[in-house]
Amino acid sequence: MFILDSNQYSVPQVQSLIQVLPVAAVLLSPTAEILAANQHYASFFRRPFSQLLSKNLQHIDNYCYQSYCNDLRILRQGKKIQPFEHIFAQREHRLNFQAYYNSQGDLSAVLVCAVDVSDLTAKQRHLKQCNRDLKQKLDHDELTGLSSRHAFAQQLRQQNAVAVAILDLDNFKNLNDQYGHIFADRVLSQLGKRLQHLSQKYAWPTIYRMGGEEFVILFEQHDLLQACQIMEQIRQATLLLNQEFALSQDTISISAGVAAVTQNYTAIHALEQADQAMYMAKQQHKNSVYYYQNADFYRYFEA
Repeated sequence: MFILDSNQYSVPQVQSLIQVLPVAAVLLSPTAEILAANQHYASFFRRPFSQLLSKNLQHIDNYCYQSYCNDLRILRQGKKIQPFEHIFAQREHRLNFQAYYNSQGDLSAVLVCAVDVSDLTAKQRHLKQCNRDLKQKLDHDELTGLSSRHAFAQQLRQQNAVAVAILDLDNFKNLNDQYGHIFADRVLSQLGKRLQHLSQKYAWPTIYRMGGEEFVILFEQHDLLQACQIMEQIRQATLLLNQEFALSQDTISISAGVAAVTQNYTAIHALEQADQAMYMAKQQHKNSVYYYQNADFYRYFEA
């Protein structure tokens, strides 16, 4: 920060030192007269340096004058003006202020330095955009359009879930072996789009792809029964993919497990129970929804 501290420099010293500052600088009186300035400051107004000295800021630039008058109201109260950014001469500058007071405590001069931060600000904006892009890639599963495992891990830490569910495509390895990886990826992609559409249409929770053919849902507004109802709708919606790909009725299906988050079971523990319920579904029936309750597993049937 190119500011000369009022505790170390008097106004006459500032007038002599201001010329060597590597940034645009001007020393103004309480009546907005230019007491000192340097060539960097003069270049802002495209005027010879000699035309600035002893001139009133109002005659140089009225906008700057009006802004300075507002600044004076703050400084006369003994308050400081925090540095801020302002577009000047088509470049972004960071303005810094230093007030000087006489022995009676009256404002005697104000040093204003303008540091060109355009390139730095552009780099910062670019870096922020890169960070946003990176987060988007980390939080977004490119194949399915759903949220990613990374996003799930972040959400899980908040511990706001009421129930959790895991779903897994049945016989996915057979689908890969029989039709190839490209076809299997198309199935995953279409399943992701269908899940995303249902989630948006019915205001369901976010659905996360954990990797491969496994997906997880954290329910924050739905209890165990409601979560089971949603998973049953997802199961039925998945079966429609068989028509879309002209396959036999049960080639594409899911098995799902659901568990509630309680005082005895955190979201992580419930996730483990939901995982076990899902494997129970695969062992017993496939193409079904199982849930964990009262230390046992049950198949869900619509009422």
